Amino acid sequence: MVTTKQEDHNASEMDSIQLNIMNTNFRITIENRDGTEWKSYVISFLQYIEQEFSRFRKNNELWQFNEAKKNETVRVSPILYDLLKKAEEYRQKTEGRFSPYMLIPLENHGYNRSFPFNTANNDSTNVHYENESEPLIFMDDYQIIKHTDQKIDLGGIAKGYAVESIAKWLQNNTRSKYGIVDGGGDMSIWSNGEKTWKIGIQHPFDEEKTIGSFSIQNGGIATSNIVYRSWTQGNVKKHHLLDGRNGMPVDTEIVQATVVMDHCIDAEVGAKVCFMANDASVDSVLSNISQKFSYVLVKSDGKIETGGNKTR
Repeated sequence: MVTTKQEDHNASEMDSIQLNIMNTNFRITIENRDGTEWKSYVISFLQYIEQEFSRFRKNNELWQFNEAKKNETVRVSPILYDLLKKAEEYRQKTEGRFSPYMLIPLENHGYNRSFPFNTANNDSTNVHYENESEPLIFMDDYQIIKHTDQKIDLGGIAKGYAVESIAKWLQNNTRSKYGIVDGGGDMSIWSNGEKTWKIGIQHPFDEEKTIGSFSIQNGGIATSNIVYRSWTQGNVKKHHLLDGRNGMPVDTEIVQATVVMDHCIDAEVGAKVCFMANDASVDSVLSNISQKFSYVLVKSDGKIETGGNKTR
């Protein structure tokens, strides 16, 4: 579900690809007057991320890591090592609100297959969840000591990581003066100043409408929404955003959060923890991730709240 939208630009300057992968519509557009070949690399990278780090696939690298026993030392690929290390750092920065150790609770709550679906195909059971202090120990040579029985879902953070990685590669390996990598609303944007991108924020209940827009030259954007990825389990309505401190779906008046930060992966985590700031201000929670941020929150009654400490 794309919850932020790009504005179209002069086709003669731009080079684009669009593909559906990682259960997401990716659209990548760069200024490419020199005609540099870049699309095959991007497609291969996204295929790799989907193949190795989807929790819905068996026998991939994430599955093998999850199957490792507690206290086992596992050597992983550089990308998985980097992803897990970043995820653990975000867990600490957000005081446990964000957590990658949500696979068992997610499946317990009925999110055990790819969307779309409306009804869980399992009943909820009591699964012990413990917010552990040091679940993973990161060693040299891409080795990790697994100090937990919990299993990992990389989900949105893998998408944010892919978006940001592709944007960095394009900036370093093409002469593109400006561009945008959009993975279903998670965006990484850059410009040398010649281009200002206009981004529209979709209405959470009507994809054909926007609730506003903003202009940006450089930065990361992410939107999280609990309307689309929601379902019924028994007589209970549930959604995909779980509080990492207790493994339960977040109880919140917010239905959509859009966050702008310097980096897409920061914004992706930031958008999720906006829903979990019921015991603290949104500003204080986001400031633990980045000192520069802005946000747009949509409440269930339609009210819109904006804030932040950076004008873009």
